[in-house]
Formats: sequence, C-alpha cells, structure tokens
Amino acid sequence: MNVMLVSIGAIVLYAMGMVCQWGRITGRGGARNVVLLATTAGAVLHTFALYFSIHTNKGANLGILTISSLTTLMVTLVVLLSSLRKPSESLLVTILPFSMISILAAWLTPVEHIFKSPTLMVVHVLLSVLAYGLLMVAVCQSLLLAYQEKQLRRHNQKRLLKALPPLQTMEKLLFEFLSVGVILLTLSLISGFLYIDNMFAKEMLHKTVLSLVAWVLFTTLLIGHWVNGWRGQKAMRWTVAGFILLLVAYFGWRTVVDFILVR
Repeated sequence: MNVMLVSIGAIVLYAMGMVCQWGRITGRGGARNVVLLATTAGAVLHTFALYFSIHTNKGANLGILTISSLTTLMVTLVVLLSSLRKPSESLLVTILPFSMISILAAWLTPVEHIFKSPTLMVVHVLLSVLAYGLLMVAVCQSLLLAYQEKQLRRHNQKRLLKALPPLQTMEKLLFEFLSVGVILLTLSLISGFLYIDNMFAKEMLHKTVLSLVAWVLFTTLLIGHWVNGWRGQKAMRWTVAGFILLLVAYFGWRTVVDFILVR
C-alpha cells in the first residue's frame, strides 16, 4: 500500500470533516453524519499510515513525530467514540488540524529513531508515551473546562464558548480522557515491571516512584468522581498535579538525580 496516498487520503478526509464541522458551528450548513463519516474514514487511513511509519525493515520507528501522530490518532478516536453518545464533535475543529500536521510530518520526515529492542520493551515504550499524550490532553481539557465554567458563571457568552460542547459533555469527555490515560498508564507500569529487572534500582527509582504516585492521584480522582461526584476546579487541580508528576518522572527525573540529589 502506498504510504503517500494513504497519508494524503487521511489528511483530505480530516480536512473535509473539519470544514463541515466549522460550517455547522458558524451556521453555514454541514451535516453531522458527514463530519463523523469523513473523520472516521480519515482515522482508518491514519491508522494505516501510522502502521507503515512505525514498522520499517530496520526496526520500530519510535521517533517523536511518529509518536505525536499516534497520540493525535488516539485523541481523535476518543472524541469520535464520545460523539456517538453525546454532541462532542465540535472539538474536532481544534483536534483535526493537529492530526493532519502530525500525519504530514511523520510522512515527510525520514526515519528518526529506530528501536531494536524486544517486543515487550517496544510495547512498554508505546504504552508509556500514549499514556503521557492522553493525560496531557486531559490537562488541556481540564483547563478549558475550568475556563468554560468560569465564563458561564459570569454570563460571558464569547464565540469560543458557543463553539464548545455543553459543559456537562466537556466534563464527561475529560473523564473519558482520564480513564483511557489511566488504563494505558496502568498497562505501562505492568509491562515495565514484567520486562525491566528492577524497577526500583537506583537509576530507575525516582521515575518509578513518581509514576506510581501520579497513578495513585489519577486513580483517586476517577474514584472520587464516580463515588463523590468530584468535578470542576478540584478535578482540574488533581489532573494538573498528576501530570506534573508524570512530567518530572518521564523527562525530569535524570535532572533531579544529577543536579539535586548529587548535591
């Protein structure tokens, strides 16, 4: 299958879905079914394009652009699935441009980082990055939700607010992102314990501990939401706090070791 044609096809279909949805938002017409059908078809081609980008003769290409494309695909699929049950397709206007850019970048850029490791390690890396990407989107969603709630309390009907789904839909979508992200993070931790000999070795300790603490925070937030109805500012604070821990775990743990603990 020609990667170029698949990539271009995905971009064209995403663009069609985005334009139709923008027409619906601005009142210029556009059918909801066309938006969902075009985006779904685009996601299918996006999946094929991504498969050929990752699987190479030299090994698995896990460069940052390929991973970014994988993350945008996951986000697009979550919003699509959510749109089947509630009107959340308005978010596609902001999500699909990133998906199109990521497809184009992954297609035009040569192989960046070939990963020649056992399959389980590749799975661990993919799960980790996907969890990070989905939870990063959840942070953005929580900040947008907090802004939307604040503006609605002030009776401030800006154009951005009119383009967004209802507050309740935005909240449900946030916890869907969190749920998928926590599932991926759980699988990432499990695969890490299965593959890596000692997750609590000196060079891995901080990354493991911070990731586990972040997992506890996110899981507690989900349980608190389901049992006690946690939402709003509390949900935003817990989401941001958990993501900061993951950020330090994935990217800053070596800095902590080198510049703080050593001193």
